Amino acid sequence: MSLQSGQLDNERLLARKCQQGDTEALAQLRDTCHTALLNILISRGASHTEANDLLADLWADCVPGNEERPSLLEKFSGRCTLHSWLATVATNRFIDLKRQQQRRPQVNPSREDGESTSFLARLPSPPAAEKESGLVDLLRGCLERAFSACGAEGLLMLRLVYLHGLSQRELARMWSCHESTISRVLSQAMADIEKNTMQTLRQNDAGLDLKWEDFVELCQTQEIGFI
Repeated sequence: MSLQSGQLDNERLLARKCQQGDTEALAQLRDTCHTALLNILISRGASHTEANDLLADLWADCVPGNEERPSLLEKFSGRCTLHSWLATVATNRFIDLKRQQQRRPQVNPSREDGESTSFLARLPSPPAAEKESGLVDLLRGCLERAFSACGAEGLLMLRLVYLHGLSQRELARMWSCHESTISRVLSQAMADIEKNTMQTLRQNDAGLDLKWEDFVELCQTQEIGFI
């Protein structure tokens, strides 16, 4: 059993205990993840108050209630780390919060720290039935625009490598060129996708301050394919 596999098994066990209302497990989960999640939300544009309020609700939702209100952790599939999954849930709730603020009439749209609250103002608000899809729509939209701007040759090579499992040597034979040429095209295509994705994200609103590594992690936890 690999280290990662063992970690996921331990986290699935912890999640099950939390789902059952084990107070020690719930306390362990909060103590382990709270500070890291707080810092993630703040780094992604939340104020300290917003981050604390969102996490207070998150931890409350992890505690099981009656049959109509099971623990939030019932939705945890165990296919990624518990920390990554919680970070995604918290980020999605942050997006929902900002969209709610945009729909709410405001006399002064500025935050207490002087920064604009115009977060995702140019994105359409999702219907209530699609409450959990806001983050997925945002991630997918940024990727689709980035791929549409990617050169056809580079995109084709990426598909052949990552979808069909071809090696760079095989691509070099197909294109009748050196492997180093294939490597440069692939590297440039990935760099262009990263650049265009982050540009689109900032154009939507700079309030969500994601780094590329954060974006990739969120795509993985939401099972959004890149190619």
